[in-house]
Amino acid sequence: MSEVTSISVYLNKTPDGDPTNLNQAVNARRGGFLKGTKVATTSGWKPVERIAVGDLVRTLDHGFKEVRRISTNVVVIPADERRDEYLPVFVPARAAFNGRPVWLMPEQGMALTLSKIDAERDGVSVVPARVLSGAGRLMSQAPGSSFEVCSLFFDEDQVIFVEGGLQAYCPSGRFSMRGSLHRQSYEVADDVAAADLANFIAIKGDMSALANPLGALPAPIPQDPIFPIRPPSGVRRPGRPGRPNAPVLFLRPEWQI
Repeated sequence: MSEVTSISVYLNKTPDGDPTNLNQAVNARRGGFLKGTKVATTSGWKPVERIAVGDLVRTLDHGFKEVRRISTNVVVIPADERRDEYLPVFVPARAAFNGRPVWLMPEQGMALTLSKIDAERDGVSVVPARVLSGAGRLMSQAPGSSFEVCSLFFDEDQVIFVEGGLQAYCPSGRFSMRGSLHRQSYEVADDVAAADLANFIAIKGDMSALANPLGALPAPIPQDPIFPIRPPSGVRRPGRPGRPNAPVLFLRPEWQI
């Protein structure tokens, strides 16, 4: 288990070396969760920046799973950037079971429940958030010139719940896939299929395929075992209906009259 912190800023330099154009950062085209995005954990909804390696996060199909790696990056977006593929997607409050506004990075995978789109289909299909811009009230915007993004990784591909039930895809945390065969646990749609799915959602106007309302109520899991306190053998439990008051045997000797 490890935590990786990096600063990623890639600048496009013009051939003439004009320093005024050095702010054309394009590293915004990536996945991850903006600082402040809440994730469903065993402790309830927790901001992504407060999640540590080893924390248990609620997943769509596999219960609570342990976070194995965290990557933190600073993303820079120039003021004149207008291309949707380089801008996060803004999800207004209550647009998809989210109680407050949330930002989705353009390449952050979002799991769509196919049965909500076509009753004859099953499972989920992962699409980049950028293709959802224009569906419902979702739109591509810049939350600021720079912001922090965290990515969570697990042993296997997982779909987790963020901000009230949005289904976000997190890949496995393997540093290198060389020499190993890794089968994706979830179908990742190509650009054409992803655009078709997003277009269907936009026409239908139903965002239920994007979020699961059951994710709004993560069930906490106690971390410490619970042992019932039982009275000594032959002694009745105090306080139960129809039972006498606690006998003096439960009192300390100095309290007895």
